[in-house]
Amino acid sequence: MEIKTGISLQTKQVLSQVQMESLNILSMSMTELREFLQNEEIENPLVEYSSGSRENLFPVTYRETQRFYNGRSSEDGDEPELYEAENGPESVEDLVLTQLPWDKMGEHERAIVDFCINSLEQSGYLLVTPEEIAEKLDLEEDLVGRVLSGLKLLEPRGLFASGLEECLLLQIQGMEQEELLEHVIKNHLQDVAEGKISSISRDMKLSSAEVRKLIHVIKELNPRPLNGYGKEETQYILPDIILSCRNGQWNVELNDKWTGDVQINEFYVHMMETAQDEELRAYFEDKLRRARFIMNAVEQRRRTLLGITRGILNRQSGYLMGTEHLKPMTLEELAEELGIHKSTVSRAIRDKYLLAPGGCFLLRDLFTSGIGSGDGKGSEVSRTAVKARLKELVDQEDKTRPYSDEQLARLLERAGMSVSRRTVAKYRTELGLGSAFQRRED
Repeated sequence: MEIKTGISLQTKQVLSQVQMESLNILSMSMTELREFLQNEEIENPLVEYSSGSRENLFPVTYRETQRFYNGRSSEDGDEPELYEAENGPESVEDLVLTQLPWDKMGEHERAIVDFCINSLEQSGYLLVTPEEIAEKLDLEEDLVGRVLSGLKLLEPRGLFASGLEECLLLQIQGMEQEELLEHVIKNHLQDVAEGKISSISRDMKLSSAEVRKLIHVIKELNPRPLNGYGKEETQYILPDIILSCRNGQWNVELNDKWTGDVQINEFYVHMMETAQDEELRAYFEDKLRRARFIMNAVEQRRRTLLGITRGILNRQSGYLMGTEHLKPMTLEELAEELGIHKSTVSRAIRDKYLLAPGGCFLLRDLFTSGIGSGDGKGSEVSRTAVKARLKELVDQEDKTRPYSDEQLARLLERAGMSVSRRTVAKYRTELGLGSAFQRRED
């Protein structure tokens, strides 16, 4: 083995710390930028940060783009289907089933439990009577009553109650003043609601102070035992960019007014100019350079985001209106058009959302490579369009003789979407569609 030494000449771009920090500012979301500017004001006396009013916040519900597109115009008047993140700690089924000796229960008992769970109101009440349950399931009423009595012992107490009164009675079982509380609940709930302490006091021959203590206990009970369980709460986000269209004219606006504004503190600038101490003067000059850099980086961030948004708008205006499919668009194409590097575009769109007439979109989801259309003109269609057409074909097929993946590939090719059978299978799985065998209906 021979070892040789040699000299080679090559060029290599190395980003300075200032350039790296500028790119970090570019990649920040509006919330991150606000926090960054607040910290800068604390650390740099020459940075004067004025926080914007939270009245300018523009929170919207995020709608997942793959689930959103339905080919209808927003002018149809239909409310868009929103994608909501599950907020409850667990489902109602999990809440109930984890407390039951499921392996020791018979088939009929399991059927009653399932029926009761599915019949629960949002409050946690079961408004179906044991007689109705027995009739629906063709079972004995005594068995239904025994299973239901067991369900009413589960946590949270009050679950499966027939109404407010029973819900509260279930929760006071075993309390020190159970009998007194039971009397109030059964006979004076309306008086409790109206604050008629004297009426309750006269009837029960108790002092006002004792009645107040009983009422305090009752008000601490939970009238809706399912609150916080299995419920979904709308997930809100703050769009970084807002698009509006009026009379065919698009308006692009950054949703950054609430983040505030950065300026240079003139008081400390004057102090720097008049400082006699060279060390103090050097300190202020360094902080002044930092403050100017922050201001320039924030402004450059604005210009870059606006440029990228206009580039997206030129290609995807129909999709952003909710009237067309997503068109093929890559980071490289947009970067070349804007005269910037692909990585700059990638950083700029990181975790940022765009609000348009057609919905709220994650910017990164608007970029997708194309698939040859097969029209002989070299044009392409997006994966979203292929998936939408695939779903249409499956929805319209004869369910007694559903299309195979091979047949679907041929039908897509006739529609100008040239994809392989394996790609069809992949997209079908992503859409949650079963195979031909699974979709068959006799």
